[in-house]
Amino acid sequence: MRKITPILIITIIAFSGFSYAQDSPKAVVEKYLEAVRNNNYDTAYSYISKTDTTIIDWLELIKYVRKITPPKLTEVIDLAHSAVQQEIVDTSIRDTTAFVKTQSIIPDMEETLRVTQDPEGIKFLLQHGGLPVKEKPGECTLVVEDGSWKISKVRGVSSDQAAEIATDFAELILGKDEAKIIREKINEFMRKREGGI
Repeated sequence: MRKITPILIITIIAFSGFSYAQDSPKAVVEKYLEAVRNNNYDTAYSYISKTDTTIIDWLELIKYVRKITPPKLTEVIDLAHSAVQQEIVDTSIRDTTAFVKTQSIIPDMEETLRVTQDPEGIKFLLQHGGLPVKEKPGECTLVVEDGSWKISKVRGVSSDQAAEIATDFAELILGKDEAKIIREKINEFMRKREGGI
C-alpha cells in the first residue's frame, strides 16, 4: 500500500502537467489572436474564460459592427486586421495563473486614412509595405479552467474603445451622416448588452 500511494501521486502530477503542455498559455494566446485576425469569433470564444465579460463584449461588438456597416468600411476593417503582426515576447506561470506578454505591429489607421480612404489604396499600401504602422505592447492573463488554460483578461481590450474606433472610421470613410446612424446603432447594441437584453 505504501508503494501504491507515491505512484498514484506521481501519475496524477504527470497527467496534470501533460494536459497543460498540450495547450500551453503561449499556444492558447497564439490561437486566440489568429482567430480574431481571421474574424473566426466562435473559435476565439473557445479560448476565453467563463468569468470574462470584457473580451466577450469586445468580440460581440466587432461582430455587430461587421454586420451593420457597408462593405466599404468592413473591407477596411478586414484589411487592418490582416496587416497586424503579433509576437509573444514573454510567458510566466504562477500556479494556475499565466501572463503572456505580446508585442504587436498594427496599422496606424488614423495616419493611413489621412493618405487614402479608398480600400484599394489601402490594399496597395499593404502589399507594397507603405502602410503606416505603430507598435503596441499587450498582456494576456490566463487561468486554469476545467483543466485548460483560458484567457481571463486582455490588457487594452475595451468595447467602448472599439465603438469609438469604428465610428471614427465610419466618419472618415462614409461621412458624418452615415457615421451618426452607425454610432446610434452601436450605442443601442451596447445598452442592450449592458442591460442583459
